[in-house]
Amino acid sequence: MQVILHKNNEGNNAITSVANGYNIKKIQSQLDGVLVDSLDNINIEYINAYDIEDNSINLNLNKVKDLKVQKIREERDNAFIEFDKRFDIAFKDDEDLTELKQERIKLKNAPEVALSTIKDYDSFDDILNLTLKDLI
Repeated sequence: MQVILHKNNEGNNAITSVANGYNIKKIQSQLDGVLVDSLDNINIEYINAYDIEDNSINLNLNKVKDLKVQKIREERDNAFIEFDKRFDIAFKDDEDLTELKQERIKLKNAPEVALSTIKDYDSFDDILNLTLKDLI
């Protein structure tokens, strides 16, 4: 199914599917977008990393890197919830907290480590494959 990649009213990238029987070229022109043969050609998770210019789309790796660091930050924030539970239990049980404190520092620094790690990446797949676990 062909779709149109275009900017929405908020300036973010959006995908519009056009039902059979409608003039997709006319709708593409109205949306000032780019016709994409299939959703398989777009990574929806990184939809805002695509630049739309001159009736073509290009994946902007700098935007991908920024989005990946943001995703690492969100994943790290969620990991802190489980970490805090483990820390509280260890604290209440009067266990040695040295390793947990080191883990906390690694979690805290993960977005900055991600940024410095991916700055020289030139492959979309390499950026996508970086995980929070790789950084701590």
